[in-house]
Amino acid sequence: MKNRKNYLLPLIFFVNILFSQVGIGTANPRGALDINKETTNNMGLVLPTNSDPKNMITPKGGDIAIGTIMYDSTLSCVRVYKPTGWSNCLCDQCGPTPGPVFALDCSSGSLSGTFTAGTQASGTKIINYTNAAGQAYPAISAASSGVSGLTASAAAGTLANGSGSISLSITGNPSSSGMAFFTISIAGQSCNFSVNVNAGVIPKRVILSLGGGMYTPNPGNTTAPTSILQSSANFGPTGTVPSQGFDIKSAGTAQGNLATNIATHNPYMIIFTWDYTSNAADAVALKNYLDKGGRAMIFLQQAQPNQLLNQIFGGTTTHSAATATGLVKPVANFSHPILNGPFGDARGKLVGDDNDDSSSYTNTNINSSNVDIVSTNNGQIVGFIHKTYKLFFWGDGGFPLGAVNNTSTVSYPAGVDSSGKPIAKTNFGTGASSSSVVYNSILYANAVAWMMQ
Repeated sequence: MKNRKNYLLPLIFFVNILFSQVGIGTANPRGALDINKETTNNMGLVLPTNSDPKNMITPKGGDIAIGTIMYDSTLSCVRVYKPTGWSNCLCDQCGPTPGPVFALDCSSGSLSGTFTAGTQASGTKIINYTNAAGQAYPAISAASSGVSGLTASAAAGTLANGSGSISLSITGNPSSSGMAFFTISIAGQSCNFSVNVNAGVIPKRVILSLGGGMYTPNPGNTTAPTSILQSSANFGPTGTVPSQGFDIKSAGTAQGNLATNIATHNPYMIIFTWDYTSNAADAVALKNYLDKGGRAMIFLQQAQPNQLLNQIFGGTTTHSAATATGLVKPVANFSHPILNGPFGDARGKLVGDDNDDSSSYTNTNINSSNVDIVSTNNGQIVGFIHKTYKLFFWGDGGFPLGAVNNTSTVSYPAGVDSSGKPIAKTNFGTGASSSSVVYNSILYANAVAWMMQ
């Protein structure tokens, strides 16, 4: 019996420890483990200390137990092992006073090179940095967004201690004109820069011209609708819009041939002028052409464009004579490449009528939901720009008509100089509108430039 009692007492003591609280320095533990002296608490808990939590082990082998804590002497802080791995520092003020933060600067470094749509690029961008600590970085390869096709790259290297720079090479073939954006990331820091991609020299475009006489673009004409297009100062390799110019196909005024002309000439844009009158078949052909990404300028008046407008918008189009305006119409003041483009700014200014023959139009389906209204008369639309199609409309068959040194105050409202440059025409209009300055040719040239993009 004596031996049995000797074994029983330690067992009772052990079970008591397992199913009760443990106190170190105190007889009255306040939790599963209480390290406390009941009178003086002048000694702290010293955690296992190591320079890297990866060095921590489990005495019996296997994974570190969830909830293990240690003092990270490298980061000077306490860390705990969680199901996702070792935590970051458990407080935000445990480490030494932080030094200056490493930073990249994409804004101050120089950018060199020429970037042109469709042309192989070769340029350099300098990225500056400060407060580096000799970090190594891998090779850099950042593809452009916005305008795609470019890549900014650099070989792997090592940052200097303190300040320095990295030279990036920019190569590739830009997909279009516009802005190409890059994000560069090094040693946990990022910065952004952009390059402007020029449009380059636009290939020769085919224009299908429908209309008659001096009103219409035709290689044999010298009036403004043609001379503006044929001037290399406007649309040439070194012109205002770098271009190889136009191949103008003049198809006259015959009705019913639009589908055939489109199929034959495959035009990049179509220009309608006086005195072409569409029929139902032409209207269907134009709508199909626009649906496929075609471009058109319609300068027609009276009933001439009604079938075209009915087919494009649906509904029924009616027209009225836009008279009693002194042969001038106001231009709306909003930003659009036709109103303020490469050939000038006509926002809030005036355009002239050719012989007071402009018309205004009503169709409940033609409204601000689908067009930007450029001009009105008596509440009806005179000119608009379509919001989806590349389509510019004006209710005057002679809108782009002009000639060098023409001084008429009632016709030829499109000003042009001897080189074919579009200019504002002065001293135009009658009555209260006499001596007006009109900008027809500016809008016409801007519209052509817009349609070329």
